Amino acid sequence: MTPTKLSFRPRAAASVAAVFAALLAGPGLAAPAAAQDGLQRGVTGAALALRQLDGVKRVLMIAAHPDDEDTSLLTALARGMGAETAYLSLTRGDGGQNLIGPELFEGLGVVRSGELVAARSLDGGRQFFTRAFDFGFSKSADESLAKWPREELLHDVVWVVRTFRPQVIVSVFSGTPADGHGQHQAAGIMAREAFAAAADPQRFPEQFEHGLEPWQASKLYRRTRGTPEGPNLEVATGTYDPVLGRSWFQVAMDSRSQHRSQDMGVGQPFGPRRSDVTLISVAPGLDPSGGDGLFAGIDTTLSTLATGVGGMAGEQVAEHMGRYTAAVARARAGLSALDPSTAAPDLGTALGSLDAALDIAGAADGGGDFAKSLAPRSATLSSALLEAAGVVIRAVADDDLVVPGDAVEVTVETWNGGPFPLRDVRGVLDVPADWTVEAIDVDPAGAVAPGTVRADRYRVVLPPDADPSRLYFRAAARDGEMYRWPDHRDLWARPFAPTPVMATVDAVLDVPETGAVAVSARRPARYVGVDKALGEFTQPLLVVPAVSVAVRPGVTVWPAGLAETREVTVELNAEAGAGVRGELTLDVPDGWRVEPAAVPFSVDGPAESRSVVFRVSPDGAGEGRHTFRAVATLDDGRRYDEGYSLIEYPHIERTAYFDPAETRVTVVPVRVAEGLRVGYVMGSGDDGALALRQMGVDVEIVTPEQVQAGDFSGYDALVLGIRVYETRPDVAAVNEAVLDFARAGGTVVVQYNKFEYPAGGFAPYEVSMSVPGQRAAPRVTDEGSPVRFIDPESPLVRGPNTLGADDFEGWVQERGLYFLASWDEAFEPQIAFTDPGEEPAEGALLVAPVGEGLYIYTGISFFRQFPAGVPGAYRLFANLVSLKAADWR
Repeated sequence: MTPTKLSFRPRAAASVAAVFAALLAGPGLAAPAAAQDGLQRGVTGAALALRQLDGVKRVLMIAAHPDDEDTSLLTALARGMGAETAYLSLTRGDGGQNLIGPELFEGLGVVRSGELVAARSLDGGRQFFTRAFDFGFSKSADESLAKWPREELLHDVVWVVRTFRPQVIVSVFSGTPADGHGQHQAAGIMAREAFAAAADPQRFPEQFEHGLEPWQASKLYRRTRGTPEGPNLEVATGTYDPVLGRSWFQVAMDSRSQHRSQDMGVGQPFGPRRSDVTLISVAPGLDPSGGDGLFAGIDTTLSTLATGVGGMAGEQVAEHMGRYTAAVARARAGLSALDPSTAAPDLGTALGSLDAALDIAGAADGGGDFAKSLAPRSATLSSALLEAAGVVIRAVADDDLVVPGDAVEVTVETWNGGPFPLRDVRGVLDVPADWTVEAIDVDPAGAVAPGTVRADRYRVVLPPDADPSRLYFRAAARDGEMYRWPDHRDLWARPFAPTPVMATVDAVLDVPETGAVAVSARRPARYVGVDKALGEFTQPLLVVPAVSVAVRPGVTVWPAGLAETREVTVELNAEAGAGVRGELTLDVPDGWRVEPAAVPFSVDGPAESRSVVFRVSPDGAGEGRHTFRAVATLDDGRRYDEGYSLIEYPHIERTAYFDPAETRVTVVPVRVAEGLRVGYVMGSGDDGALALRQMGVDVEIVTPEQVQAGDFSGYDALVLGIRVYETRPDVAAVNEAVLDFARAGGTVVVQYNKFEYPAGGFAPYEVSMSVPGQRAAPRVTDEGSPVRFIDPESPLVRGPNTLGADDFEGWVQERGLYFLASWDEAFEPQIAFTDPGEEPAEGALLVAPVGEGLYIYTGISFFRQFPAGVPGAYRLFANLVSLKAADWR
């Protein structure tokens, strides 16, 4: 019997459909294996896939940031109702804070992109982005759209709408000042404009050269969370789902909890929940009154798509789709948790009918809208059949980090865990064009009997100039507040680039009643390892350079006039299997001396590292910013002047993050009080202690044991890092000891904390961050906003560094956040910042006497200024820690 093809493969007459299949599947959507497997494997995976096979329903949600999305609505639609869903986040969340690690700016954007991918793996949606860089909190849409060129941003949103082709768009925001954050407002504006622009053939016609066409979404809704007007549609999200073993809302809260960097962990309560939306716009000619729900008035039936194929071909397509629909219904009814293979015959029939319909439509007119809508459906149905039949396929790489010029072994494993014979198994590795694949041990028989495993081994050889696994949106420098996308348009709007090695397995599954069915599956090659404590784990396959070069520290403040010699450490890490040899140099600009001039190095094997110390001293260097660059030159002439770090957390995929091998040095006229000894209590993580040490302060990180004992003796000042009361319950528990340190004559400096700070009563006197009628604490987002010293003669302003307006030039992203809104009269405000169109904010920096000492609270964002080497931030911080009660009085 001739096998029925199970997967939709590119056909000459259906190239546009193939383009859409690739676009909708999209690279870079893989999630951490643990999260992915739970909802995509076995009977659960088959049952959820079956829900997606009735009709064609696509919903695109649009907002500004990771964690803005309504995961409850996405989960109810995708997991519960079988709709295809996607979330378009304008930004990657680069401008936020980071609760779990040191990454900020672009590095944080990588973390939060990974968190969105992890979230989508749970709620069932796809993930898209525009080029917009999150430059930080904004108070107006005008500011946001001034930094994000409006037409460029709209281009990207329209690209996603035309790619995903949703019938329904849900805007999380209204596009008005009621949204608060200016970037939220911009997202609401873009959603409205894209609803119309995506359908207009005169808008962005260059997109049509890449397989896209104008697309008119049928409806535009707006999420009504927190808005005064009532919704006109309520979507139940708290429904218990026996397939999932919990409600859609509970799954959604699991999805939301993936935003760990933003402290978004939440519970999973029982009971009814809902998401509310309001209809904003409809497509011309659409009557939305027919029925209820998001898709009321929209024809989502497959039969309508079939009638779009004209003539005799249309009749044949309709006939096949009738068989498809009936088979899907039988498969859904027959799927058993105890024996999911009972649904396999009907799934095979459904796939055969769908493939035949696609063949006919493709031959008739290239497939048209029918093929564009249903080409991805073939892969969904294929996945459901494999899960029901108990066939498991994976591609295992023998290494996780590979180097250009080296090789990696990939084993393609096919486990027939079900009752049906599997034969004619053939595997193919898809690799970049200049890579080579060699078969090592491939079974020519091609049969996998029930209960057995087949393993085919291949050797993949990388060329010496293979591209490293760079983040595609960081391959070129940003254009202002917009990332640059590469020429490869299949990457546009995706979270990440795809893995370089993909395995495609074709086979024939002999299914009772249906007969021989040709099955096909694609799997990314992944490293599989075992942790003795945690068990099996997987990692993506990454291409990294043979030599990674990094300079520590990455940012240095150098007090002007300081003639001492300092050490700069260059770290070499090698991954090349044969080892490398060469010479390392540290290039410095005029005005500096470096010794030694060059250092030979030898690294014998992979995963080995070397640290080389250079001694640098000024030789006429003036104030301002200077850059030292490290270069490793191998004996064969290859040069390496960048390094990579691995951004990895348990809930997201590992990512290689590349940076130039340099340290940025800021020469600043800065002084600190002589003999000053500072204890630094780290919060969620910042560079304050390093900055103090570089300014000549004797600074010590306070250990957890010292905190527990409340022992801060021996310090002149105690600095509490950002968000310490949120992240360090041990510090909160000994807060009275912190206050006692001040009462005994010490100076306490508390950097920005969130609402836990006033709510916990941690300050020595009453303070508040609450502003009547606002949900957010005061903040000043314009990094160039005017500054005024409330008392120009204040000891904080006068010394040891006399501060002036020029100390507040060159700041990045913002002045600060989580300012105090009100305070006891014992606190004296020191600085007023003023955002455009607003009253001065005086709660950024306050000083209060406490007993014999001083207590300072500051919301100024030193944690952003230090990595950027902002001179005035160092001088102000030096004044804070140098301030003594005797000076104050």
